[in-house]
Amino acid sequence: MNSLVPRGDHEDEAGFTLVELLVVMALMLVVGGVVVNGIVSGLRASERGRARVEALTDLELAAERLARDLRFADPVDAASDTQVIVNVLRDDAGTLVRHRVTFAVAGGTITETRAVFDPPSSATPTTAPEREVISDLDPATTVFAFGTADGQPWVQGTDELSDVAEIQLDLRRELPDQQPIEVETSVFVRNVRDGR
Repeated sequence: MNSLVPRGDHEDEAGFTLVELLVVMALMLVVGGVVVNGIVSGLRASERGRARVEALTDLELAAERLARDLRFADPVDAASDTQVIVNVLRDDAGTLVRHRVTFAVAGGTITETRAVFDPPSSATPTTAPEREVISDLDPATTVFAFGTADGQPWVQGTDELSDVAEIQLDLRRELPDQQPIEVETSVFVRNVRDGR
């Protein structure tokens, strides 16, 4: 009782035609392309976000480092939009040590030179190491700006250095294909004549 299908009869056989297979493959390529494009876009967005957070962290740490020394400046020895020189007295195991700190801006990099005078009255520093505070800053941005005790801008060449009461820091970094990152802070110093 075998029921045999004649060899020429293919109507009941399951299968796809070549056209159907080509259509399915084309649809799979389109869907796969959309999925891959979404994954690549997500990875790029994640990388941009990581770069933004890293840049912001670098700028905040640099601003904190600068502000720490500027806050205790007594006195400010030199001030311009590209350089600040301050004297800071530090307690080193019960002994006061004078640090003459120079922050210089050149080509988007801030460097710190810290001349250490021990004892504080000595004329020659015992050490004067230089280190980079931060780099890759926007070179077109003015990093240092100064104000007086009455809230007015301090003008180099017109006002005396002892009138500097506030130092504003503006650290800005350009990022590729993104808005720039900027950290601004203001530090009041103990340099002014009114005893602040």
